[in-house]
Amino acid sequence: MVSEVPYAESCAPGLAWPGVPAAAGAAMLAMQWQLERSQWFPSERLAELQFRQVRALLAHAITQVPFYRAHLGRAGVASVSEITPATFSRWPILTTPELQSNSGALQAATCPDDHGPVVERFTSGSTGTPKRILDTHAASFYKDALVLRDHLWHRRDLSAKFAGIHFFAGQGRHAGWSPAINAALRTGPGVVNGVGTDVAEQWAWLREEEPGYLLTTPSNLAALVRHGARKGERLAGLRQVLTYTEPLPVSLRAQVKEHWGVGLADTYSCTEAGALALQCPQGDAYHVQSENVYLEVLRADGSPCMPRETGRVVVTLLHNFAMPLIRYELGDYATVGEPCACGRSLPVLHAIAGRARNMARDPQGRVFQPGFDAALDESRLPVSQFQFVQETPSLVEMSYVCERELSAEEKRRFSDIVKARLPYPFELRYRRVPRIERGPGGKYEGFISKVA
Repeated sequence: MVSEVPYAESCAPGLAWPGVPAAAGAAMLAMQWQLERSQWFPSERLAELQFRQVRALLAHAITQVPFYRAHLGRAGVASVSEITPATFSRWPILTTPELQSNSGALQAATCPDDHGPVVERFTSGSTGTPKRILDTHAASFYKDALVLRDHLWHRRDLSAKFAGIHFFAGQGRHAGWSPAINAALRTGPGVVNGVGTDVAEQWAWLREEEPGYLLTTPSNLAALVRHGARKGERLAGLRQVLTYTEPLPVSLRAQVKEHWGVGLADTYSCTEAGALALQCPQGDAYHVQSENVYLEVLRADGSPCMPRETGRVVVTLLHNFAMPLIRYELGDYATVGEPCACGRSLPVLHAIAGRARNMARDPQGRVFQPGFDAALDESRLPVSQFQFVQETPSLVEMSYVCERELSAEEKRRFSDIVKARLPYPFELRYRRVPRIERGPGGKYEGFISKVA
């Protein structure tokens, strides 16, 4: 049963309930109090507060960060006070190559003391090209607050066991779900494993641990679902699955529900900003986390996308004063959504399409999100792992892992399903392989376009 009110962790001996949290926990709970209210603000009020923070960030950036000193003029305004959503749309976009080649110039000369120590991080993403990111403890605090917000939105039972299967992790056990959450609220134990662990070993580990919640990547989750289905087994005690860091295949929610009998909550996130959008607890839409990021979805000409339009994602991290990332183009595509029926005013993303290299492009130049994973699910092919690579505008190669070669009839049936689902009748080529390797950043890509 879900706890009505999570218990605060107390720092005072003998004062167990109601708990008296230490300073870090009190700050986290105070932030949750604000986030609980801001999500319901009228859109105009939310935008007003967002741009109050944008202007504070820009004032810091143009005085402390060499890279941005000429940007006000490029935006066509004389002072930060003139920055509005309209004028901010003229601020130059920061690309990943610019970030990589101007790492030093993007570093602030000084940061406010109260933002805490500066932390250096590296992210390689799916391409293996490294990016150096600087962060402050204050910016990390906002990221942690959104993780807790997600748990509270979905009314998860914090006393349950939480399992995480992550990149570059080994098997381990922790006293709670995470240090940031444990400082504020009492949680059950946490256990961790790595996506590099053999799927059969992961499955046996999960069956032994019996967690209430499981967090992992969509590709690893899909492999676990297929493995459990082949064995005719489920995970006892599981209440919900959480996914992050990779685009969520359209069919995976239904597969988890069918085989495990639980729901799935996805988070759109990146290393630079943490959670960009959280799945609504009342549906599948994603709510942009406007208290921590200003997120734009843009057409090719730079104008904003309207609902149901897909465009490139550009973000401004509102609280990173160590290395301000202002109008930073992530390389992702997303689809704008309609206002959510839940009543929250936080902007809505209907779907996350993923990186440009994960979008299909046909010979007419149309760019769209491929649906090969859904076609594969419909076809019921006995493959344990797969990857589609668009070699030319009209040719896609499917690499697959299977105990046997697919028959000519199976290939024909799958090709027919693909051609019925997609706006262009791609020619399909099949290649059986012993395994599909993860990318340089540890991520798995179900579709890669060499022509995007």
